[in-house]
Amino acid sequence: MKTSNIEKYKNKLIDYLIPIILSLVIATILIWTELSTRSGLTLDDTAFHFHRFYDTYQQIQNHNFSYFQMNYGMGASGRIVNALYGPFLAYIMGFLLLFCSSWLRFQVVITYLIFIIGGLGIYHLGRKVKMSRMVASVITALFLTTGYIAYWPRSNAFNSWGAILIPFILIQGINLLNNHKKRFSWISLGVVMAIVAQIHLLSTFFAILALIPFFIYGLVLTENKRQMWFDVFKAVGLFVVLTANVWGAFLLLYPTNQMASPIDYSPVLTSVNLSVAGTSTMWTSITEVTLLLFIVQLIYIVFNFKSSRINTLVTLEGWVFLYLSSNLFPWQFVKDNFPAVTGYLQFPNRFTVVAYPLLFIGIGLTITELIKNHGKKLGMLASALAVVVVLFNVRADFNEINNNISYNKGITSNVAEMQEKGLKAYIDKIEINSPDYLPVQKKIKSGDITGMLMSIAEQRKGFSKTALTGGRLEIKWNGKNAKSTTLPIFLYRQSELIVNGKKTNPKLNEIGMPIVKSKQGQNTAILSFKTPTWFIILLYISILGWVVMLVYSVFRLVKIAKK
Repeated sequence: MKTSNIEKYKNKLIDYLIPIILSLVIATILIWTELSTRSGLTLDDTAFHFHRFYDTYQQIQNHNFSYFQMNYGMGASGRIVNALYGPFLAYIMGFLLLFCSSWLRFQVVITYLIFIIGGLGIYHLGRKVKMSRMVASVITALFLTTGYIAYWPRSNAFNSWGAILIPFILIQGINLLNNHKKRFSWISLGVVMAIVAQIHLLSTFFAILALIPFFIYGLVLTENKRQMWFDVFKAVGLFVVLTANVWGAFLLLYPTNQMASPIDYSPVLTSVNLSVAGTSTMWTSITEVTLLLFIVQLIYIVFNFKSSRINTLVTLEGWVFLYLSSNLFPWQFVKDNFPAVTGYLQFPNRFTVVAYPLLFIGIGLTITELIKNHGKKLGMLASALAVVVVLFNVRADFNEINNNISYNKGITSNVAEMQEKGLKAYIDKIEINSPDYLPVQKKIKSGDITGMLMSIAEQRKGFSKTALTGGRLEIKWNGKNAKSTTLPIFLYRQSELIVNGKKTNPKLNEIGMPIVKSKQGQNTAILSFKTPTWFIILLYISILGWVVMLVYSVFRLVKIAKK
């Protein structure tokens, strides 16, 4: 009995070590330039997210919490970002920053973290559908070198976080599909979906889309349809409780404020180009070998669709998402007739976060079927070809990352500040001009908002700001004479501004900055955010829900360990 338990734990340990080691190797190759030169990189989305995390880091360090108003990051401007964008992850990242002495170290740690989580997810998804360790390892390597995960080292785009979570969502999808064999865990489904929402809200939408075919197929197969519906509604209820802070923030802010949207991009220019293969697997391109692999997988399913319902389902669903992500889909028509869809989606290539793991799992299942039906030699040949694709992708992505660094001096222009011990120098140097969630007073194009923020950068220098207790922000400036002054902060409907000791309801400019009357000499303004009681209750409900789930998980692990 003891021997069997030791063997069981040994196998579990191996199934964790394989994807972790593989993830570390691939991540190291892709960020080798950053590691060898010890140069932190300011990429497309680096500054935006580093400002978010710096704010929560300072809140934790100073024990001065402000859930909505940003008093440290984003130029200490009172902006609201974290409450609407991965709130709990922002605090986890802020806590992690306490242990990182520089932004360079933090950037490297986060990169490794992303690859490890992604590797664990896709590997265990492969093992869930009965792949061998060898096949699951090949699929893991394919997944980590394709799309948004490989795109992270050259962008720091948060879609990468969504990409690494989708395999965990698909594990829940397999459980839904197999509900006729074993009842799925509604707690696991609710918790996993809530984790996605607390990290990257848009990925929750993709996760729901990904799960729908699995749920429908599972509902068809199961005999107890009523119980399955009931369990799904329980999962939804748990999700609502665990994300009360997320949807509560939207309910608080959006009905009473006109919020600026993120920068608008052309869906035609940000879709994956399937017409012409590219030089990498990132953003809008896909390598010839990867596309060929997907086509071969589709051809196999067409002729063997009865051999495995899971393989057929994941392959067809993967191709649907790949089509939606591509330039073959009529995105210009959608933009012209349904602009809100493309405005919210931003980039059609985001659909690849679902397409790629589905198609790679299908390829892994095909290799498994070839081994089973035609012997190990054919399976080994198929695996070897997949490994060749991995090598092509690694080379292509490595070159893409390094070419991007070589030809873009802006990426390496803040190396000294990122290497420097202490985090403030970088934050003080990098301005944030993104329009996301600003309280605009009328509908303005996101590109115009960026221009306005850049034009007022010089005006911010005459002000000093201090975070006060209770989540308040103090702004001081000297007035040469009595005149109207635009303060470098942003007011929402729930904001309160006190100027020189008097509560005021100032006029706001187009992007929500208050215009106040200065007096000659020293002027002081205090900005605060009035959080309603009902939202505080929702926040505590969410926190309590996560504490209960954590305690439940510990008890489950102890129970399993005792068996």
